[in-house]
Amino acid sequence: MTQGFDKSEKLLIIHADDVGMCHSENRATFEAFEKGIVSSCSIMIPCPWVLEAVEFFRRNPNYDYGIHSTLTSEWKFYRWSSVSSKDKVTSLLDEEGYLWRSAEAAARAKIEEIKNELETQVKRSFNLGLKPSHLDTHMGVVYLKPEILESYIEVALNNNLIPMLIKPSSEVIARAKDAGLAIQEIIKIISSSNLPLLDNLITGTEGSDLQERLKWFRSVLSKIKPGTINQIIVHLGFDDEELKAITPSYMERYLDYKLVTSDEAKKLVGEYKITLIGWKNLKCFYYST
Repeated sequence: MTQGFDKSEKLLIIHADDVGMCHSENRATFEAFEKGIVSSCSIMIPCPWVLEAVEFFRRNPNYDYGIHSTLTSEWKFYRWSSVSSKDKVTSLLDEEGYLWRSAEAAARAKIEEIKNELETQVKRSFNLGLKPSHLDTHMGVVYLKPEILESYIEVALNNNLIPMLIKPSSEVIARAKDAGLAIQEIIKIISSSNLPLLDNLITGTEGSDLQERLKWFRSVLSKIKPGTINQIIVHLGFDDEELKAITPSYMERYLDYKLVTSDEAKKLVGEYKITLIGWKNLKCFYYST
């Protein structure tokens, strides 16, 4: 349990991924902090709209944000490259000079180049005046190989950040086995880290409209146990021309935005006596002990 909380509390991080990806994503996330229940987010440093995010968080330093380790560039027409000089991370780049589209392709890059890019993204955030709390992963690349996970943790700790890690529960282990991951090595790395761990990580919402998502949200909150640290990942955006041009799943992001800014979701958080926290709480606990 984190410092300042007791074992009776149900701790939840509502975490917005992909900040900096585009203007729509940024605006929706900013509103979700200001008017909704988002309690944390992470920023994609290589992306075109990162400077808008930098300005927002420099003006609002109390909001919790981290660095979204970005080793892929998945969209068809909207692409980005590495933050590192391209000649230093050639194995991370496709024939067009962008980061690979898939997590599997990115994980085949040279480990020293992956580590270099992870480090460079964090340093770039510092140079831009950011003070992130944590490091997490875009499309789960860092979990695909044990040596990448080790580098990810090392980069986080070398920069006084908390890496997002989850306890290897039976459900997590089963999912990892299904994905063909080297689960025993990954468990050993996580278990020996002595870092704060999420008890439960939900990587996406469910429901084809707002009412279905609220029903799903109620179900999730009802299952959160006292004394646990939980995280729900959302991806936010508007039903606008920019996001439509980037991704065919734009409506999923808009529904996430509608969910986390709805009065009904706020009431559910209160009804189930959920304590919303950010990664800064976990960072304060870890670095003060």
